Amino acid sequence: MIHLQKESGRIRLVLDAYFMGEDIVVLISGGDQPHLGTITAGARLEPMQTVQLQTHKEFYITEEIAVRLRKEFAGNFAICCGAHLDDATKEEIRVLTDMAIQLGKELIGELKQKRL
Repeated sequence: MIHLQKESGRIRLVLDAYFMGEDIVVLISGGDQPHLGTITAGARLEPMQTVQLQTHKEFYITEEIAVRLRKEFAGNFAICCGAHLDDATKEEIRVLTDMAIQLGKELIGELKQKRL
């Protein structure tokens, strides 16, 4: 398992990655109400598929990380994300999105070190 986290102001995000053999499941959650908002799954040579639950917008995060992950990771992957801030400003949403994508980049760095 890989565990990463970031904080900025009232925003706190956690990324946990679990290995399933050669594959990986990535969970990104945080804010005031962690939840399951969007799931993006794929593999290096397969098209990505995204499931957006209700009106959640976390696909901006999961798809950006998936595009980067599929270039570096040989196995199948699923990225699940849900983070909600009560009364979030546009700036807080931008910061949260940037933080989540940065966590994805850090995950890829960890995977490269482990040569996965």
